[in-house]
Order: sequence, then structure tokens, then C-alpha cells
Amino acid sequence: MRALLLAVAACALLATTPLLAHQAKGSAKTVGKHRDAPSSFAAQPPKGTWAKCAVSGDLFQIDEETQFSKHQGRVYAFCCPDCKPDFDKAPGKYANK
Repeated sequence: MRALLLAVAACALLATTPLLAHQAKGSAKTVGKHRDAPSSFAAQPPKGTWAKCAVSGDLFQIDEETQFSKHQGRVYAFCCPDCKPDFDKAPGKYANK
């Protein structure tokens, strides 16, 4: 019985991991104020700037861990390390969507 409970708990944790990876940095109240955040910039934005991830669409604040890519003269910021490789493989799919 204990093994079954541990297996169920492990499955539940694994099922929510992608959701946790893409949670916006900031409270829901704060994030709601920044729905118009851009997904691309003319130059790399400074820390603290609100952005929309071009891949996931999540709103987040630029910080020291934020990764960037350039495409057609624009700078794109990503909410997590998992989004940048997807963008880099097919930037046209995600740019200015």
C-alpha cells in the first residue's frame, strides 16, 4: 500500500513539473498588470523589464538567468531554459506570433 501511495505521489509530481517550469515570475496580481508586455525588443532589455515568452506566452520579469536569442534584428527573451532551444530550432514559428 505504501509503495502504491509513493508511486501515485511521484506521478503527480512529474505531471506538474512542466507547469512549474513555466510559471510566471511574480504574483498573479502583478503579472495581470503586464499583459501587454512585448515578446521581442529592439535591444536586450534590462533586468526588471516585463516580457512575454515567445514560445510559451508566459509573462515574466527579466533577471540574471534570462536567456535571449536574436532573430531578424529583434531580441527575444525566454521564461525558462526549456523555451530557448525550441525558438532557436524554428524562430519563424514563434517570432511575432
